[in-house]
Order: sequence, then structure tokens, then C-alpha cells
Amino acid sequence: MSSFQVDGVCYSSALLSVKAMAAREIGSIRQIGTSQYIVDSSSQSDNSVTYVFRNVSVSSGLTTGDAQYITSTQSVTPQPCGLLDTADGLIIAWGIATAWLVTYGVLFLRRGLHE
Repeated sequence: MSSFQVDGVCYSSALLSVKAMAAREIGSIRQIGTSQYIVDSSSQSDNSVTYVFRNVSVSSGLTTGDAQYITSTQSVTPQPCGLLDTADGLIIAWGIATAWLVTYGVLFLRRGLHE
């Protein structure tokens, strides 16, 4: 089962990861030209996000067809999850345990040769 990563979290589908990407931007303020716009998202798919930018100086009663709105669809590529999982942790733990055992063995043999 493939999973996709956004920041430090893995999601089970590309759509969920794209929704997480869009959620990070919602409510932020962006400067476009000389005006400031509040960012919102109207739709997401597996490989795109449609953002709606509403002019800060406009009242909230307008609809997206009004001139004070800018709509932009951005293509995105969900990234595969690269976080460590239990199997990775076990491999690292066995490597460390092996290094300790080899070190103990070398010290034990060295002590035996000096006596």
C-alpha cells in the first residue's frame, strides 16, 4: 500500500495528502500586486488544488464570481512517504546490538590474551 507524505505525516492516499497541503495554506494572507488576499481552497484532486484568493478589503458577502476574487489551480505531485517505520527501526537496532556484541567479543579476547 503506497502512502504519501506532507511535512512529518504520512497519508494513505494521494488525495488525503493533497488536502493536507491545501489545509496548510487556508487562512493565510498573500500579497498579489498591491493588494492582500486571504487564501481558501475550493477543490482538491489527486494532482491539483484550486485556490481562491479573496481581497482582504472586501466584505465576506461576495461570491466567487465577483471581481475581488482570484482563482488559481495549481498542479501538485504528492511525495511518497519516506518516514522510518518499525521495520527500519528493527534493522537499526540489530545493527547497534551487533556492534556492541562485536566490541565485547574483541575486548574479551584481548583480555584473555594478556593474562
